[in-house]
Amino acid sequence: MKTSDLETKEKIMKEARVLFADFGYEGASVRDIAKKAEVNVASVNYYFSSKENLFLEILKAGYLECSTEMKSLLTKNRGNLENTLVDFFRYFLENSHDLLSHFKMILSPQHSHHLVSQGTEDGTFGPPGGMIIAEALKKQCLHCSDEDLHWALKTLFSHVTHLSLIHTSCIRANNKIPYSSPMDLEKSIRRLTRMVLLEIKRPQHISSNP
Repeated sequence: MKTSDLETKEKIMKEARVLFADFGYEGASVRDIAKKAEVNVASVNYYFSSKENLFLEILKAGYLECSTEMKSLLTKNRGNLENTLVDFFRYFLENSHDLLSHFKMILSPQHSHHLVSQGTEDGTFGPPGGMIIAEALKKQCLHCSDEDLHWALKTLFSHVTHLSLIHTSCIRANNKIPYSSPMDLEKSIRRLTRMVLLEIKRPQHISSNP
């Protein structure tokens, strides 16, 4: 693909992501997307064939970007999961607008349809970088069960994304909430990571017990 074509395609995806996030899949028309991206409707159809394919490609691009970033951060931190998750939190804050847009799309019914039909890059490990986080957990807990592995992954990833979204959408504007600065939230991520690792490393741990 020529540079000009790639730039046009990326511009359409960038503007479409915002419109999908603000108005939903049904509320964002191809005509609106084309107008926002300053291209004609034929260009949208040329690069993506349909609105559904455009929606799916935006989701895949966001997922792949997060997954790639997670892998890069884990390499930078030499496999240290605690430091990696803190850096991932910082990455989310630095890209807060994109994060909100993608999560609005993820929460849409159209996204659920694509998850069922297309699956994810990380297969059964779901979230972006899930397979990478799982491998890091395995190295620190060689004998943990699959159930513990999935629990740890979901707990940690959910905590990081939740804090990122909450800080981006409301905490940042309210400095009266205690322990809500980015530094405080990073401490929370570190604390939970250590607790989760201790839990799945417990001797004779039986994950099916309450």
